[in-house]
Amino acid sequence: VAVARSRDVPGFGPPIPEDATVPKSTVFRDFLLAKVINAENAAHKSDKFRAMATRTRQEYLRDLAERHVTSTPIDPSGKFPFISLAHKRKEKTRPYTGAELRSPGAITWPVYAEDHGAGGELEALLAISNDFLVLVDPEAKAVVFNCAVRDVIGWTLGSPASMKIYYERGENISLRSINNNTEDFREVVKRLE
Repeated sequence: VAVARSRDVPGFGPPIPEDATVPKSTVFRDFLLAKVINAENAAHKSDKFRAMATRTRQEYLRDLAERHVTSTPIDPSGKFPFISLAHKRKEKTRPYTGAELRSPGAITWPVYAEDHGAGGELEALLAISNDFLVLVDPEAKAVVFNCAVRDVIGWTLGSPASMKIYYERGENISLRSINNNTEDFREVVKRLE
């Protein structure tokens, strides 16, 4: 077994034993799997691979924009623009609605998350800050999923009270509102935007 890596990719383990012949076994399989997983994680720390991932995400977005966006302009002026010029009132300034959506801290929503390991649903708290998206199991007081918000590449609303969030290379998490609140996922989308 030999390992080749780009110069800007940091070293990764487990170390390869010198002068060792390894028989075909589960130990060797586990060693190879650990080596491959650690190699992928190390590659993500490389500037070259991070730039490639960014370009790929931008190409996905460009492709989405080219295929699914209409070119019909929306006319902002009404039928009778001269009426609005008749007398202008100074509008009262209102506080920005949804200011909490721009806060640096995390905002949480109670959700059911699809648990691929157990084959069911897990009751969790979805927390989204400016930097991270996290699922927390409140009973175990443990983080069950996390990713950087910049790695989120899109989302789909399955029904008003469920959604899928796509991240990194197209992996996704499925979420469903605990109390079927249709506003929850609208707020999630606003926070992700």
